[in-house]
Amino acid sequence: MSNRNSERDNDLMFCWEQVSRTNRAFRISRVFAPRESFEKLLPLYALFSVVEQISSTVTDADIAESKLNWWRNECLHRNMAESQHPLVRELARTGAADLLPREPIAELFGGAGRRFSAVAPADMDALKEHCLEIYRPQLELELSVSGSRIASDDFDSGLLARNGLFQLVRESTRRAEQGGFWWMPLNSLARHGVSRMDIIRTPQSVNVAGLLKEVLTEGLAWGAGPPGSPDNSTIDFSPARHVFAISGIYARKMRSLAETTPDQFVRELTRSGLRDLWGAWACALRLG
Repeated sequence: MSNRNSERDNDLMFCWEQVSRTNRAFRISRVFAPRESFEKLLPLYALFSVVEQISSTVTDADIAESKLNWWRNECLHRNMAESQHPLVRELARTGAADLLPREPIAELFGGAGRRFSAVAPADMDALKEHCLEIYRPQLELELSVSGSRIASDDFDSGLLARNGLFQLVRESTRRAEQGGFWWMPLNSLARHGVSRMDIIRTPQSVNVAGLLKEVLTEGLAWGAGPPGSPDNSTIDFSPARHVFAISGIYARKMRSLAETTPDQFVRELTRSGLRDLWGAWACALRLG
């Protein structure tokens, strides 16, 4: 019994380490999840974090694809309960593995792989579609372990796109000169007279600051509602309270980023405190 408990403790520690390393907001949003999905969300969030780490720290596309293929095999082509990986073991142990639909899992890995060869979007509309592709499979997987009858299509697509944009910002901040900010819309770059390398080399310039503020401010407006928001919907969104909590954290962070320069992004993204908890609570409170 003690050996099993020790293995479980180690698996949980591994999951917490991935979440803390990549996206600490997961630690807060999980608090607002339904009781029946509380345990299931931790290894799922850890899986999201591992995929994001591959997208944002691996610079060789072949190596990244090899890593993603390994995870595909663990999550799609074998029995998760037989895995020796701590994250996958925890997915199986909590019962989350039995609830995860195959299509969004495949899209989670597929989207991460495509980002290594993606071309810059022409404008903000194209960027919005790309951001939707990033966040939609994550939302569908979260809903699947929450025991909720809510579908991803019930959510405001702008909110989903805004959350996807915030992930792109996190990934680009880690990648820096290794392809960071590849997703900046071409017409926005031209309008501000900025290249992607300028964002890295001269992050405090007026033009770069103006570019980032414009893109992030418009991205924030995607999720401003009201269409499809919980305030004017007949759908019971309470089982997805944690989704709105983390979306509130993301929005708060993006507002801070829009008012600073790219060289300060790491500091802003790693800063957390009572304001984040308060913002998450305020968003969750709207659902009762």
